[in-house]
Amino acid sequence: MKSPICSFDAKSGVLCSKCEAKLQSGGITQDDVDASIKLTKIADRNSDINKFTLARGSRVDEDFVLVLRSPDVSTLRSNSSLADKIESEFGQKVWFVESEASDRRFVENLLHPVKVSSVNQFWLPDGAKLTKVVAAGSTQKPRVNIEKIQKIAKAVRSIELLVEFEQK
Repeated sequence: MKSPICSFDAKSGVLCSKCEAKLQSGGITQDDVDASIKLTKIADRNSDINKFTLARGSRVDEDFVLVLRSPDVSTLRSNSSLADKIESEFGQKVWFVESEASDRRFVENLLHPVKVSSVNQFWLPDGAKLTKVVAAGSTQKPRVNIEKIQKIAKAVRSIELLVEFEQK
């Protein structure tokens, strides 16, 4: 498994001087280190996870976001028991997003399984950028936690998100 820290550090749980320097300089975060260690522990017992590439990890409130390669996210979506193993190891809700995804694809990953109809970006008078997403479904009972998705988009990609649902 590839991760932001070297494989020896991920297996031992102790950072070498090179990885420690990356952590101190801000090249990686403590969340990256924690995610690398936990995923490596699972990868020792599972060959599918052993093929994963972790770009970064990020803690958002009580949830954890793993930024993985696109094929890795597809593997997790098709194998829910594998995703459940990861969540049980982390002991919290884990979100899986693609590292090389466009902003639209990133938002689609967060809203999965809800279908995204459109994604538009607006520049506000103060220079800020707002991304408006129109999703299929009802405003009465959305199947996803919109506030949580907005926080994750802001923390992971600095995307200010506005989510609306289509009226049927």
